[in-house]
Amino acid sequence: MLQMEEQFQQLQQQIEKLETKKIQEVEAKANAALESSKKTFASQFNPALSLGIDTIGSYKSHRQAFNPGDGTAGTRDAGQPINNTRPAGADFNLRSAELFISADVDPFTRAYATINASADAANNDEAILSVEEAAIVTTRLPYNLTVRGGRFFADFGVLPHRHDHDLPFVDRPPSLATFVGGEAQTNGVEVSWLAPTPFFLRASGTVGNKLGADFRDGVSDVNSRPIKGLTYMGRLQTYFDINDDNNVELGGSIAETPNAEDVTNSGRFERRLVGMDFKYRWYPLGYGVRQSLTVAGELLHDLGEADPVNGGPRRDIFGNAVRQGAWGGYVYAEYRLSKQWRPGVRFDYFQLQSEPLLVTNSFTLQPASTLNATGHRTDNRTWTAYLTWFPSEFQRLRLQYNRSDRGNAQDANEFFLQWTAFLGSHSHGFSERE
Repeated sequence: MLQMEEQFQQLQQQIEKLETKKIQEVEAKANAALESSKKTFASQFNPALSLGIDTIGSYKSHRQAFNPGDGTAGTRDAGQPINNTRPAGADFNLRSAELFISADVDPFTRAYATINASADAANNDEAILSVEEAAIVTTRLPYNLTVRGGRFFADFGVLPHRHDHDLPFVDRPPSLATFVGGEAQTNGVEVSWLAPTPFFLRASGTVGNKLGADFRDGVSDVNSRPIKGLTYMGRLQTYFDINDDNNVELGGSIAETPNAEDVTNSGRFERRLVGMDFKYRWYPLGYGVRQSLTVAGELLHDLGEADPVNGGPRRDIFGNAVRQGAWGGYVYAEYRLSKQWRPGVRFDYFQLQSEPLLVTNSFTLQPASTLNATGHRTDNRTWTAYLTWFPSEFQRLRLQYNRSDRGNAQDANEFFLQWTAFLGSHSHGFSERE
C-alpha cells in the first residue's frame, strides 16, 4: 500500500513537471508572437523617395487665337489666344521633374508630398518649383473610414486627380483643362468611406478652398472668405465584374461653390460642376501576352452663374444673374497589344464657358469674336491618336498627334514625342488595374 502511494506521488510530480514545461513553452511562443508583432521593418518610418522626369518634344502648326471682333463690351475673349500654353512651332519642354516622398508617420497615419518643377514658357523656360501635394492620411480608422488633409488632388472624376505624367496620353483632355483647370488640386480635408457591400462601393466628401485652377479663388490677406465661399465636393464610385474577362467602373462627382469670388473681385456667384465617368476593360485571363482593351470617358456639365470672361456673375441684358450651362467631355480607347505596346485614340469636345458672350448679342446686335451670329454654341473638338511603348517598367515613350478645332480659331495640327523615366518606385496610388 505504501509503495503504491509513493508511485502515485512520483507520477503526480511528473505530470506537474510536464504541465509546467508545457505552460512555459506556450508562454514562450505567445511572447515570441507578441514581440514579433511589435517589430517593424527597418525602413518602415524612413521616407520612400522617387523621381519622375517627363520631357516632351513637340511641333504645332501655328498659334491659335479667336477672331478679333470689334472689341466692344462683353467680348473680352475676342482675339485672345487659346490652346497656347507652349510656343507654336518646334518646342522642347521639361514638363515635370517630380519628387515623390511618402512614409508612415506612426501606426495610425501616413504622409506624402509631391514637389514638382516645370518649365515656364513665360519665364524664359526656367523651371518653377511648386508643392503639388502635401497631405496626411489616416490608416486605421474604424468603419472603413479614411481621412486626408492638407494639399492634395481632390477625388473628382478619374483623370483630374492624376498627375500629368500618369495620364494615358501626352496632354490632359482639353475639356478637363477648361472646366477643371488642369489637376484637381485643393487645400482642405477629405473623408472617404468604403461600403461593406459584396461589390466595390466607395463614397467621398471633400471641403477645400478650390478645385483645380478653374475654380478661381479671389480671397487674399486683404479680404475674407465666407463658409459658403468654400468648394464642396462629393463622389460615388463602384466597380463590378461582368465576368472573368470583362469589368466596368462607374462614378459620379459634383463640385459646388455656393458663394464664390474670383480673382477679378467683380462680385460673388455660384459655381457648380457635375461629372459622370465610366471605364470598361476587357482583360482575357487566358492570354499570356497580357492583351487588353480599355474604353473610358467622362462627361462634364458646368452649371453656374460665373462669368469666366469678365469676372463676377454672368448677367442678362436686364442685369439679372443667370445660369449658363456648358457641356464637355472626352472618350478614349486603348488596346494593349503586349506588355510593351499600346496604341490608342481619343476624342474631346467642350463648349466655351464664356458664351453667349462670344456670339452676336441678339438684343444689342453687337458683334463678338465669333462669326456665328445665330447664338449657337461654338464647338471645340480635338481628335487624337497615340502610341505608347514601354521599354521597361521604369521608362516610357509616347508618340501622339492632335487635330485641334477650337471655336472660330484656325485649326491646328500638333505632334508630340514624350519621354518619361522614373528613379525608384514612383506611384501615386491605385490608378489602373494591370
